[in-house]
Amino acid sequence: MIKYFFLFSLALLLKEAKSQDLVLEIEGIKPIKGEVLIAIFNNEEGFPFLTSKAIQLLKVIPNQEKAQCIVKALPFGRYAIALFHDLNADSKLNTNLIGIPKEGYGVSNNAYNTFSAPRYKDALFEHKPNSIQRINMKY
Repeated sequence: MIKYFFLFSLALLLKEAKSQDLVLEIEGIKPIKGEVLIAIFNNEEGFPFLTSKAIQLLKVIPNQEKAQCIVKALPFGRYAIALFHDLNADSKLNTNLIGIPKEGYGVSNNAYNTFSAPRYKDALFEHKPNSIQRINMKY
């Protein structure tokens, strides 16, 4: 019996983790009001701002220009993150008449394009042990 318990315990120790928390650090939040809405995508469909296609949605209430969010037990793999600073609490990224955002936004890898929305392939990152994603808000 002790032998089986020992083998079972050893198997648990040797089992490799398949997920881990992802630390998300958001910088350049201004003004310090509203909320930052975060969408995590595991494929290109819907990226960056069709949040109904995201695999996980999170919200951070900023109290300074930097905020941190912990994505709990995210399976290892490839992801892209899009977020925006929802100043008026309408849960959507407000834009002007030609589609330029009126509210701050950000994407993983800080993959911004000058004349179009960020591309999924540019924002794609590999989540592995001890991952940290730092995203700078763009206004």
